[in-house]
Amino acid sequence: MIRESDLDAAVDRLIGYRQGALKVIARERQIVLTPTKEKDRLQLMKVRAHAPSSCGPEIPVAPARGVTLPYAPQAVRATANGYEPQHIGFSGRDAARASDVFDVMEQQAQRRGGSAPFTPSQVDAGRRYSAMVERHSSVGLKCVSVEAQDRSQGSGAGSYMDAVLAEGDAIRRMTTAIGTGFALEVTRNRGGKRRSITTRALVDMVCIEGLTLTEVLKSHAWSVYGDTVNRAQAALASALDRMARAAPALR
Repeated sequence: MIRESDLDAAVDRLIGYRQGALKVIARERQIVLTPTKEKDRLQLMKVRAHAPSSCGPEIPVAPARGVTLPYAPQAVRATANGYEPQHIGFSGRDAARASDVFDVMEQQAQRRGGSAPFTPSQVDAGRRYSAMVERHSSVGLKCVSVEAQDRSQGSGAGSYMDAVLAEGDAIRRMTTAIGTGFALEVTRNRGGKRRSITTRALVDMVCIEGLTLTEVLKSHAWSVYGDTVNRAQAALASALDRMARAAPALR
C-alpha cells in the first residue's frame, strides 16, 4: 500500500525535475529567466535533498547533504553454477552516495552529446585522493615521524598510527606523481589577466575544491571553448592516471 508521504515525495520530485529542466533549457538557449520565488527555490532544494527512490524511503531528507546518486552494492557469492557478483543491498535496495564534481562533469558531457570525460580508474583515483586529503587533514597530527611514536602504547594505538602514516605516504606518492609542471602555461603575457595553471593546482581545484574544468579555466581567465578545454581535460586525465599507478591499493 502506498503511503501518503510517498505520494508527497513523488510530487515534490516531479516539481523539482521541472524546475531543473527549465534551468538547463534556459542555459542552453541563453534565455534569462526571471528570478524564481523563494518558495520555488526552497522546493527545488527540498527535492534535491531526497535520496533516490531505489534506495528506499528510510533515508531522511537532508538539504546540507546535497544531491545523492544510487549505486548497487555487490559481492561475489557462491551459486549453483559457481561464483558470481550479486546485489547485496538491504531488501534489494541500492545504496546512496553524494554526487561530486566528476558526476557533474559527466552530466555536462552527456548534455552536449558526448561521453564521460574520464575513465572509471581516473575518477576513482581523484575520489580517493580527495577523501584521503580531507581525512588526513582532520587527524590533527603535524610532522609525525616513526621515531616520534610512543612504542609503549597498545596495539590499537599503533595500528591507528600505522594507518595515519600509510595514508600520509600514499598522499605524498600521489602528489609526487602529479608533478610540478603546467597544465596550461601562458607563454606570452601581453598584459592580459590570463594566468598559468599548474597541474597540481588543476588537480586540487577539481578533486578537493570540487570545481569543474570550466570553473577552473574561468578562475584563471582562460577561454572555456575549443582546444583549451581539451588540453585541460587531457592534463587532468594524465595526472589521474599517474596518481592511480602511484597509490593503487590504499582506499
